[in-house]
Amino acid sequence: MDDIPPHILKPELHLERASGYLALEMYEEAERELRALPAEEPWLKNGRIIKLGISQEKEDWVGMAEIARGLRLEFPEQADWWISDAYATRRAESIEEARDILLEGLTVHYDSALIRYNLACYACILQSPGECMDFLKEAVKREERYKLMALEDEDLKDVREALIKLGWGKVTV
Repeated sequence: MDDIPPHILKPELHLERASGYLALEMYEEAERELRALPAEEPWLKNGRIIKLGISQEKEDWVGMAEIARGLRLEFPEQADWWISDAYATRRAESIEEARDILLEGLTVHYDSALIRYNLACYACILQSPGECMDFLKEAVKREERYKLMALEDEDLKDVREALIKLGWGKVTV
């Protein structure tokens, strides 16, 4: 496969095409389109976001962690990069290191329900059910939708009965 597309178009089009190829699981084609982007912002960041998605889909956890960590360090105000870094780090390195990333992220994104939810998952896997329940309750205070997610999440199976006893399994109409 060629290094770049045969025709250089507007950066917006290469980015759009790369995103489409990613959605179609045509990763080589997506990466080829990304190589046609100018080496300047906002194209660099947008290209890295698509590369992050490619790495995740290919289960290239080391590559994903490298991209996510770069985004997290450059754009710490965006909680997504903390979560992506922890997600990849959990798979590439260890759950303890992923937990450390999210604990630090929580100091920057104190109100993030998703960071708290992920910390609950990590606590449960690390056999800390009390800490897990604390993080879950805090996540649910911020966003009610985590109740149902928690009941279905495999990472939280060890606390599922406790959640049901709290009434989290009841549907309100």
